[in-house]
Amino acid sequence: MSPTERLQVDRRRSTQLIDALYGMDLRAPDWNPFLDQVAQAFRSHVVTVQVHDHAHRHGQLMMAVGLSSRLMALHPSLSYEHPWFERGAYALLLDGIADDRGLMPESELRATRFYAEFMDEARIGHGMALCMHARGREDMALLTINRDWRTGHYSEQESELARSLLPHLCNAYALQQRLGWLRHESQSFHAALDQLTDGVLLLNARGQLKFCNVVAQQMEADHLFARRPDGRLCLHWPADEQLLRRTLPQLCASQATRPFIQPLHARDGVVAGTIKFCPAGMVAGTQWSEFDIRVIAFVKSVAPGNAACLRTGLQDQWGFTTAEAQLAQWMMQGMSLAQAAERGGVTINTMRTHLRSLFDKTQTRRQAELVRLLLRLSHT
Repeated sequence: MSPTERLQVDRRRSTQLIDALYGMDLRAPDWNPFLDQVAQAFRSHVVTVQVHDHAHRHGQLMMAVGLSSRLMALHPSLSYEHPWFERGAYALLLDGIADDRGLMPESELRATRFYAEFMDEARIGHGMALCMHARGREDMALLTINRDWRTGHYSEQESELARSLLPHLCNAYALQQRLGWLRHESQSFHAALDQLTDGVLLLNARGQLKFCNVVAQQMEADHLFARRPDGRLCLHWPADEQLLRRTLPQLCASQATRPFIQPLHARDGVVAGTIKFCPAGMVAGTQWSEFDIRVIAFVKSVAPGNAACLRTGLQDQWGFTTAEAQLAQWMMQGMSLAQAAERGGVTINTMRTHLRSLFDKTQTRRQAELVRLLLRLSHT
């Protein structure tokens, strides 16, 4: 093979390895296909990813191809006698790559316990290590490429191939660690939401439910809300659903800066709870590692027996009369003034008189403004 042909082959191998590396889902990576390709490219039968930390100074095998399960289990008890890392760590920190050429005489290596009980059975004679991450000797992550005595030391072309792969290995490993940390942060956030007594929903820009805490899952099972086949939030009462469809796009687009509260009605029109939508914007990503989330919603259910408590609370807080508190409650349930008059068995003019009194006591001017105020304060 001519030098030009060899260069073309090396470039093709390098491209294949890099494509396989970045082709992994770094949020939950499966390294094995990539490790298999590394083994083929370097004529290796054992390729590993190992981490060196305070507890595993000589390396803990995180994954490997070509090693039996027995040797994988045996490695932790023998790695402290690993002679290779002791002499190769400085070169790894300095250059990012090191192989066993010149590290120690073969006779000395064969006399070690690590060779006798691990390397010999694994048929490992020569090795190369690529440093994917390092913050000193006690904080390193390595890709090790191993082969038998007969295959021999690594050639200059193989070393060049390893050097071309190294920066991409560092990038991929850093991304994996970052995404793993973000996943952990997200899981911790979800666990915290599961401790709340309110239902909590996380919605993306399309209004799809991406997470429901434990309480919200029970509320969904109790038909307080539902989700469409495409995952979007759906409310049972037509008026609630229409209001949701008008306001949710603005909330998801972060055009609204303040929370929005609306009532939740059951299929029969009886008030069943309230839902408070809060635009999340960039906070979801920077604070909670939820980069897909645009709105966080808090759901409260209202038990039928709480109606009297709600009327009493309105009377105590605002000084409403019994009739005014009843009207306020009906409006919070979505009733019109005419419906409230029919329900209460009085004329609509009587209800208008009560409504004007409610405006005066709450310093509001419109019915929609009054209802929003009452819902917001009753939600807190």
